[in-house]
Amino acid sequence: MSRRLRAFKRWMKSHGFVYSDALEFVDSIDSGFSVRALCDLKEGDLVAAIPKSSCLTIRTSGISSVIEDAGLGGFLGLAMALMYERSLGAASPWEGYLQLLPERECVPLVWSLEEVDKLLVGTELHKIIIEDKKFLYEDWKEYIEPLSQSRPLEIDPDSFGIEQYFSAKSLITSRSFQIDEYHGSGMVPLADLFNHKTGAENVHFTLASSSSGSDDDIDVDIFDAFEDEKPSVKNFTNTSVSDPIGTLEMIVVKEVEAGGEVFNTYGCMGNAALLHRYGFTEPDNPYNIVNIDLSLVLRWFSSSYSNRYVRTRLGLWRKLNYSGCTSQNSEYFEISSDGEPQMELLILLYIFLSENTYQKLDSVVDSLIEANEDDKMIKLMELTKTDCEHKLEDFREVLLTDNVCQALISLADVRESLYGLTSLQEDISRLLNCCELMESKLYHSLVLRVGERKILAKLRAYACNHFRAVKRRRRRKSSRKC
Repeated sequence: MSRRLRAFKRWMKSHGFVYSDALEFVDSIDSGFSVRALCDLKEGDLVAAIPKSSCLTIRTSGISSVIEDAGLGGFLGLAMALMYERSLGAASPWEGYLQLLPERECVPLVWSLEEVDKLLVGTELHKIIIEDKKFLYEDWKEYIEPLSQSRPLEIDPDSFGIEQYFSAKSLITSRSFQIDEYHGSGMVPLADLFNHKTGAENVHFTLASSSSGSDDDIDVDIFDAFEDEKPSVKNFTNTSVSDPIGTLEMIVVKEVEAGGEVFNTYGCMGNAALLHRYGFTEPDNPYNIVNIDLSLVLRWFSSSYSNRYVRTRLGLWRKLNYSGCTSQNSEYFEISSDGEPQMELLILLYIFLSENTYQKLDSVVDSLIEANEDDKMIKLMELTKTDCEHKLEDFREVLLTDNVCQALISLADVRESLYGLTSLQEDISRLLNCCELMESKLYHSLVLRVGERKILAKLRAYACNHFRAVKRRRRRKSSRKC
């Protein structure tokens, strides 16, 4: 066992942690920390209890009164608490835990702008990381820097610089847990040693007083897949929430054989979310998605249609209360891992590309504004005079006309052009020749790119298959008439 792990185990013992002798903590030069089972672990086994008072939160930090007086909450306040405790060195009550942490996690947030532009271009993360960097700098400039330079604090401003803030944010993003209403999010020693594996959760974290499946269960995946919690400024004068005593428990939810690694799960996330938040990816991740921005769809239409045409069709779609997904001031449509496009995109394309349907819908739109989704779909099928007998399960087939399928193929091509001049096969070849250990940034960015581009290939196949199916149906219908 490494020296830092021995120091951490001594620290845990002195702070009231209790954990099973069946757990082995491993510190590997190649893969970092992991937890393994020294004997078989059975479902329901309690393997650790963590005192909430030993978690590093805004409430427990030595600078808590300053943070609360300044009204800093959420990740912003927690970053201040973490930077302060790290600045104390051996004098911090969390020194035994903090010495275990890296200076920063290798998430894209702390990559250089040059690396972000080179490695993430075209991917779901490119614009998000650039915006994150901008917003975080603004937050540091507005809240952290003035507070750290306040004379009554008597703290070293160099420990609260922009680089230290980004480092703290990378650790919080990748390691923090939601503890309870009083503490909010915090750093939970021991809990963050368990590695993630999609669909392979062995241990689950919960409040000691709660039962499994209750609202008090603690889930690592506490934030939306793409959107980090925005830094917040809160008023802590509300005293209605008292400090809850107790512990956090780690309970086995899936058996582990002796010698096997004990995994936690950060949730069902695609590689964009995993890389964004935790700094790694998983090959062939079944939760990968690709987004096609609404702005890209509208630009594509504008290349063939007048601005008035585009505005009126989009306006009708909006009147029917349709919209895409939204994140960080952008609107987009998801393409699932199997290449299936979001229904709202198909409806938008159908309205744009079917003049007859547009005219009919426009004449009855006022009567559909308050209608539920099923009624709107049935009305659309009635207007198209389809022979599907108005079955809702057939609605997607109604939308997949020749023109819509061709549009999906063209949009897939436009979306893929954002990755640059290299082909998918070239990216796959680069990935096969890339060393994850020595070139981690390149490796994980290529896993992300390849996964996204494979989905775009599936989208093309999806559109082509439906296009051919439509032609076959037409031939059969034509032969019956003859």
